[in-house]
Amino acid sequence: MKYTPLALVLLILIGGGKPSEKRAEKNETKQEIINFLFKDYIGEKPSASFIVIKDGQIEDCQSFGYADLENKIRANCKTNYRLGSVTKQFTAMGILILIDQGKLKYDSRLTEVIPEFPEYGKEITIKNLLTHRSGLQEYSKLYPHDAEEQLVDKMVLDLLVQQDSLLFPANSKFNYSNSGYAVLAMIIERVSGKSFKEFMHQEIFEKTGMTNSTVYVKGHPIKNRAYGYKFNDTIYENKDQNLWSAIQGDGGIYSSVTDYVQWDNSLYNKTLVKSDLINDAFSNWNEKGKTDGKGYGFGWQIDIKNDRKYVMHGGSTTGFLNYALRIPSEKITVVIYTNTTDYGGLGRKANFLASYYSEGKIPIPADVLLEKDIEENGIGNSTKKFNQLKADTTKYDVVENDLVSLGFRYMKNEREKALSLFELVKTEYPHYLGGYFGLAQFYKSDGNKEKAVEYFKKVTEVATSEYQRQIDYSNKMIKELSE
Repeated sequence: MKYTPLALVLLILIGGGKPSEKRAEKNETKQEIINFLFKDYIGEKPSASFIVIKDGQIEDCQSFGYADLENKIRANCKTNYRLGSVTKQFTAMGILILIDQGKLKYDSRLTEVIPEFPEYGKEITIKNLLTHRSGLQEYSKLYPHDAEEQLVDKMVLDLLVQQDSLLFPANSKFNYSNSGYAVLAMIIERVSGKSFKEFMHQEIFEKTGMTNSTVYVKGHPIKNRAYGYKFNDTIYENKDQNLWSAIQGDGGIYSSVTDYVQWDNSLYNKTLVKSDLINDAFSNWNEKGKTDGKGYGFGWQIDIKNDRKYVMHGGSTTGFLNYALRIPSEKITVVIYTNTTDYGGLGRKANFLASYYSEGKIPIPADVLLEKDIEENGIGNSTKKFNQLKADTTKYDVVENDLVSLGFRYMKNEREKALSLFELVKTEYPHYLGGYFGLAQFYKSDGNKEKAVEYFKKVTEVATSEYQRQIDYSNKMIKELSE
C-alpha cells in the first residue's frame, strides 16, 4: 500500500509506533483524524459541516451534530448556515458584477450613488468600501443596544446619513467595517433596481448553480436551516437572532457547504466577471493601490505563506461561526460552517484539512499535532513535541498565535495545560506579545493581580503598533488591577 508522507506521520501519531495492517487503512486513519478535529461537535450538540474541494471536485464532505436541537434534525452537507462575514465575498462580487456591466466604477463616489449622503461621503469611493478603508462609523455604536427592532441595511444607511464626520479620512487606513458592507448592499439595490435578495439570487446564485442559498429576510422560510446556539454552562440555548442578524450585506446570506462548490468553481471559470476583476478581489489594497502582499482585498483576507497565496474569510455572528479558505495555486478549498460560537479554531482546522488533501505539498499546522499529542501523552511532553515540530519547517507550520489560541481553549477547564502553553510561547518567542498576554489573562482570572500586571506590562513593552487593541486593553488592565 502506498502512503503519502503526511499519511505516514498521522499513522505514527495515532498508532504510537509501527501501525498494524488494519490501522494502516487510509480511510480509517483519515476518519480518526477528522473525528479528532471535530470532536467538539460529535453527539447531542450543535453542528459543524465541512467540505474539501480539490480541482473542482468534492474530496470529502461531512457533518457532525444537530442543525436543529429542538427538533433533533441532524446536520448534513446541504444544511444552510448563516454565513456571517463569509457573506462579504458575495456582496463584493455583486459590486464587481455592476462594475463589469459598466454601471459602477471603483472610483465612483458614495454621494454619486446615494445623493442624500452627507458631504463627508464625497471622499468615499466604492473601492474604499470594499477594502474597509472608508472611515465610516460602526453601526453597532450608533444604534441603542436595548432597542427592540432589528437593524436592517436601510436603517444602517439612515444612521450614517445622520452623522457629520468619519472616524478617519477615507483611504488613510484599514478599519474593518460592517457598516461599509451594509452600505454596499444598499448601493447594489440603488444601481440594479432590485432588492439585495433578488440581485443575489438572479446574478449570483442562479448563474452559479447555488440552488440551496438565500438571503435572510425576517419571516421568509429558509430550507434546510440551521439554528444558532450558545452553551450556558448546563444546556445549549437557541441564540439564533440578535439586533444585527437581519442586516444582509455584511452577514445575511444562508448557504451550505455543497453550494460552495458551485461558488468556488465560478471563481476559477470566470462565470460572473472577468479575470482581472477577480484578481483585484484577491489582492491587497492600501492607500497607494493594489499590492501583492498580505492584507485585505474585496471581501477576502489575503495571506502569503510558503510562497503561496491564501485567500480566506471567517464569519462570526450570534449562534454561528464559519470559515472559508482557498489556495488557488493548489486548487484546494476548505469550508467549515457551524451553528455555535462556543468553539473556535476553524482556521486551523481548515488549514489542517488543506494540508492533508494536498498530499504533503502544504505544511501541516503544528498546533493541531501538538494538541493531539497533549491529549494522548499529557502536557509534560509538550516542549519535546514542540521542538520536534519546530525543527522541520518544510513539513510543519508553526504559528505563534495558534499556540496561544490553543492555550486559551484550555483556560476554562484544563488550566495547567493553558499555563504550560503560555509559558512555552513566552520562552520560545520572547519578543512576541502572545505568551505574555496569555499569562496576564491566566493570572488575572486566578486572582493574582501582581502577576497579571507584570505580564500586561510585558505586553505593552513588546507589542508593535499592529497590536494596538491589545496594548490599549493591557494599559486598561494595568490601571484597574493596580488600584
